[in-house]
Amino acid sequence: MPTVSPSHRDLLENRATVAFATVGADGTPQVTAIWAMLDGDVVRTSLTKARQKYRNLAAHPQVTLFVIDPANPYRTLEIRAIAEVTEDPDLVFLRRLLAHYGTDLESFPGPTQDRVVITLNPTRVVENG
Repeated sequence: MPTVSPSHRDLLENRATVAFATVGADGTPQVTAIWAMLDGDVVRTSLTKARQKYRNLAAHPQVTLFVIDPANPYRTLEIRAIAEVTEDPDLVFLRRLLAHYGTDLESFPGPTQDRVVITLNPTRVVENG
């Protein structure tokens, strides 16, 4: 399985908002800005089942995550992956993700019902810069 090299891990260890692309029902990409974090050698994020991107990846688990270094727009990280969905009924992962971004569940303005953890199992990692 491809992994993110040490030279680009900081792009996911920092609090960057990343672009997350899924395949829509008509075959076109749907791209959304999300929070995600590196967890070992995989990237994880949290979604609610009510979102279009969840429905997209449930039908087509092929996804791409793209990060641009805010200090150097020529330094990027692209992770093409197969998404794996697991339940997060007690919001354990959501709490970890929010803490990574410097906030907590009580301050989080998004929905907390029907949360799932999305784990990206990389099929290709492209690092530039």
